[in-house]
Amino acid sequence: MASFPSVRLSMIAAAVLAAACPAMAQTAAEPAAPETEKTEAAQKPAAEPQQLPTQMIIGASLGKGEARANTVIDQRAIQEQPHGLDPLKLLSRVPGLQVGSGDAVGGSFSTRLSMRGMTKEQIGLSIDGIPNGSTLSNGGSMPIRLLDPSNLSRVNVSQTAGEIGTPSNQALGGFIDFQTRDPARLRGVDIELSAGNYGYRRGFVRFDTGEIAQGLTAYVDAAHDYIHTWPGDQSGRSSRDHFDLRVLQQFDGGSSLRATVSYNDMSSNDYDAVALSARSTGYKSNFETNPESDGLTDQWTGDPAKDQNYRRTRGIDSKELFAHVDGTLKLNELTTLTLKPYYHHQEGNGWFYVPYKQLPANGQLYSPVGATDKGPVATVQECYANQYQRNPDGSLIKLPAVAFPTGVTAATLKAAGCPAAAAYAMNDQSAWGAREASTRRGGYETDRTGTLAEASTVLADIHTLRVGAWYEHIDRTKTRNWYMASDPARSGDYADSGLYSITQDRNYRSHSSMAYAQDRMSLLDDRMELDLGATYQSFTETYRSPVEFNGTRELSVNSKLLPKVAALYRIGKEWEVFASGSKNFSAIPDSVFEGTAAVDSKNGIKPETSINKDLGVRWIGRTAGLTVQLYDIDYRDRISIQNGNPNGDIFSRDATTTFQNQGGISSRGFDVTGRALFGALELYANYEYNDAHYTEDTPFENIRGGDPVLGVARHSAFAEASWRTDLWRAAVNVKYVGEAAGSFDVRDTAGNVTYARETMPAYTLVGLSAGYKLPGNLFGAIAKAELTFNVDNLFNEHYLGGLGQELTTSSPLTSGRYFLGSPRTFFVGLKMHL
Repeated sequence: MASFPSVRLSMIAAAVLAAACPAMAQTAAEPAAPETEKTEAAQKPAAEPQQLPTQMIIGASLGKGEARANTVIDQRAIQEQPHGLDPLKLLSRVPGLQVGSGDAVGGSFSTRLSMRGMTKEQIGLSIDGIPNGSTLSNGGSMPIRLLDPSNLSRVNVSQTAGEIGTPSNQALGGFIDFQTRDPARLRGVDIELSAGNYGYRRGFVRFDTGEIAQGLTAYVDAAHDYIHTWPGDQSGRSSRDHFDLRVLQQFDGGSSLRATVSYNDMSSNDYDAVALSARSTGYKSNFETNPESDGLTDQWTGDPAKDQNYRRTRGIDSKELFAHVDGTLKLNELTTLTLKPYYHHQEGNGWFYVPYKQLPANGQLYSPVGATDKGPVATVQECYANQYQRNPDGSLIKLPAVAFPTGVTAATLKAAGCPAAAAYAMNDQSAWGAREASTRRGGYETDRTGTLAEASTVLADIHTLRVGAWYEHIDRTKTRNWYMASDPARSGDYADSGLYSITQDRNYRSHSSMAYAQDRMSLLDDRMELDLGATYQSFTETYRSPVEFNGTRELSVNSKLLPKVAALYRIGKEWEVFASGSKNFSAIPDSVFEGTAAVDSKNGIKPETSINKDLGVRWIGRTAGLTVQLYDIDYRDRISIQNGNPNGDIFSRDATTTFQNQGGISSRGFDVTGRALFGALELYANYEYNDAHYTEDTPFENIRGGDPVLGVARHSAFAEASWRTDLWRAAVNVKYVGEAAGSFDVRDTAGNVTYARETMPAYTLVGLSAGYKLPGNLFGAIAKAELTFNVDNLFNEHYLGGLGQELTTSSPLTSGRYFLGSPRTFFVGLKMHL
């Protein structure tokens, strides 16, 4: 892969030239309109919500005119959030969505998202219609890394099935598109400064060029965010630097060319998962005993067995470049062509400190499997050097290093006595001598390129025809390197020369493609809309892992034809009913490839699919609106683990892991949403009921048919009251999330329950926001200024913000893994426009 700096510079140059060339070609065109002819409204990238009729504001947010479930988060709601808030946190105000993170502004490892019983692994995400990649460990990224929240203008949420043509390989349960602002037509500078609890600080500046030439505008912005972790002595650090450049050329007749480049550099010590019950005393932290600790420590002791929980020894670094071009060509008033090429480069690493030394195969740093070998190399993560077993009397006995024959198989590996690390403990420091500790560093690098294309036309004022395609190619690598700590008595620092073992060198190449067609018919004098469409998707991936097996493995799947139909009927000017149905497809995740036996068991694995149905009614009055939506999601062919080491790292399958399509999930329910505007007062509320459960037994995962889906609450609600005047605004909101299953029943061989299912407790969060716009023109330069104030979790509720299901083990005492919810947090901010 090309180096990151060279890729970054070349992509920025290409994007700028792509947008600037059309403007250069128009230098001889008629001059731009004089400044005096430009209105105040022209400087805004889009009309502000308060300038629109009340009925339009309400209708747009409740999905009016959409023939499927749809909710919009508009600028009015976005602008009242704390500066720098992770866009995913906004989704908690949407019916059916549950969002959790380790702190009040967001997170990475601790962020959890579910929608109508589906997790983030079954939800498609995009930025300005460009896919941000899969979250199935398949080269994707979270929205906060690809956009800055201060540029966010709108969020479109399709709760059950996205619009046809939405580019995703995992959207079984819905689709979310984050849309960002265009450049303003008048020159100006926007500045945001904010601060809060736990060391939070943020600075943001954006420069809009105004109209440089006829139809040509641009902006560039930069942001810096910083916050401490909140438990204990707040020793963890998270920082983010972000930059954007956007150039927009608008042509006569409605054509346009838009180029965007975003760069993000983040580093984070995130939060660790905890157990729930006080019975889990063997785990480092549990919620019932101490709801304010995740078990990580804040002081270095010099004892590797203790310092493996030091917060600064675990975290993630990531650098990303995201560039895309959006070209729209209006052939005439009825026909439009669009082309959206994009490029995404991501590189970084995660690190983890452990009190042992990994045992490399045959003492080699890098030990690829030979061409004649039939099994995995003996660099198994659960085998370590210098380990000690505890006797019943408490004494420690050093075990000899485990030797493995060449070409070891799963059977010979078992015969060689490969121990699980959990069965061993370190000896007393006084008997240790030179203490050994390692940093396990997992590296990743991704190059993702793709293109979306569509042609649309209107025939006879009845048919709106759309035909389009999406193609994406991804090159990825994932490594796991082990470094000796230079001096464990002082810190976990290591030198590059300390690399002594490489246990993962995984290389992936994937190709995704999609084709779709739709006929949207307007019938009965526009009272009825009928959408008939279909999609076809294919996915191919090749996988090499030289330290785990010889050669290259390949897997290809396709969706077959995926029908998508929807209908909308308008009853008068205020009422409409809608219904939709669609079949959706998810590509096979990395986990089926990874490990050893996993790559041999791929034959017969089918892609997961879902059939989604919606039925709803909307009423949009002059000052209020209401929508009721019923839904049914039938998630089929769920890929489940069948064997392997249940206590091992779930992202590093052991030598016996296999998978199988087994059962699925049924998710049914309804939601009710209302919004009303009465002068300065606005009321918004929603409620959702969801019944999501597994449809068949999966014995190895302790799942029985009928068990509730973990981490998904049956009842949830959100309500907000806002008051706005020309200068003042204030709002109070309440979010309720009901009880949710946290683990499965543990049964003995006779089927009797030995450890009952854990239940995540319900919680209610209250938030406040306020703002004051300073009147007049300050200092002759600041045209607009606003002071802002926000409180998240006003009453400091202790709650579990999400479930880390990928971290669970088979131990009944610690089977559940959860993330603490964020505590009460205050924010103050200042917005200025120059």
